[in-house]
Amino acid sequence: MKKMIRNIGFLLMIFTISCGQNLDFEEILKNEKQFELKIYPNGNLNLNSSSVTKINADSKIIDKLRIWFKNNPDGWESSIASWTTPDIFLTSNDFRLLIFNDFVVAGFADKSGKQRQYTKSIDKSEFNFLTDENE
Repeated sequence: MKKMIRNIGFLLMIFTISCGQNLDFEEILKNEKQFELKIYPNGNLNLNSSSVTKINADSKIIDKLRIWFKNNPDGWESSIASWTTPDIFLTSNDFRLLIFNDFVVAGFADKSGKQRQYTKSIDKSEFNFLTDENE
């Protein structure tokens, strides 16, 4: 009986670890003051081809980003991979967001200062608010 309970506990632990993480981006973004947005048109890796925009943390764009994160707190998978140049790159002091066609990578320093990185499947159009010229 003890062996069966131990095996069930082990299976539950494995299931929990393999499930996506819930992340509190409100906490993660709270100390950020300014962001830099880089857009690489058509996947062009030439650094001179990117457009760069400075965005204050109290802007409408960052408000929309916070809403997106609030609506997407779960399903994040831990990642140790290095990623190539994304289509859209948003960065600040302790936070980075890499947006590709069908997934996003969020990296940040946790409360202890340790770097963390997570991925989530998305549709790039969910981030049109970052690239709309009318913002």
